[in-house]
Amino acid sequence: MSVLETRATQRMASRLQSGEAGCEDVQSIINIAATAEAFAVTALGGAIDYAINGLLPLTDEAIQSLVAARATEQIHYDFLVAAGAEPLTLTFTIPDETILTDPATFFPTLIELEEVFIAAYIAAAQQFAILGEPDLAEIALQIGAVEAEHRVGVRFFAIEAGVLTGVPNDVAFEKALFATVAEAADLLTELGFIGGTGIVVEYPGPGVIDTTGLTQLEP
Repeated sequence: MSVLETRATQRMASRLQSGEAGCEDVQSIINIAATAEAFAVTALGGAIDYAINGLLPLTDEAIQSLVAARATEQIHYDFLVAAGAEPLTLTFTIPDETILTDPATFFPTLIELEEVFIAAYIAAAQQFAILGEPDLAEIALQIGAVEAEHRVGVRFFAIEAGVLTGVPNDVAFEKALFATVAEAADLLTELGFIGGTGIVVEYPGPGVIDTTGLTQLEP
């Protein structure tokens, strides 16, 4: 079990034991989702900028994939805000600069973050179903599926770079790490990406959003 899974499992167990893992409201869920999407846009913008400037050694194909991934995160963010979401913060922190300079740190970190986002949308879909909001549950699954595509893409380039072994598509079921969406925000805070120490970054980060090659831009 990874450090991420261990922390998520401990946090979920704590909430279940304390009775805090109840039903969330729609506004809280979309606020947290918008915050996560803003963070993704910002962090990927920084990684792309470092790579373009030769500070993070990535292939051109890997950079192109990150550019596309960042654009989808921006589209998710725009959709959520248009639906009334209010991000909890637009200021984030990168706790360790090697995340942006060392592929052996960058790829595993990004994979773990994608797993947080996937699990958050799994939890969101479940919460929306409980709330009797099937349309929102469907959208949560649509976004979560894209986050899963990102995870596989990052794993592909990590394997290509010799950082990981195995196959990119290595799971039959994605990890359901959270009982509530709030746990995802809590974990990002615990990991130092929200309100932590290190490099302070502001949404949307450097560079422009490039949707080249993307289709299905609406749910």
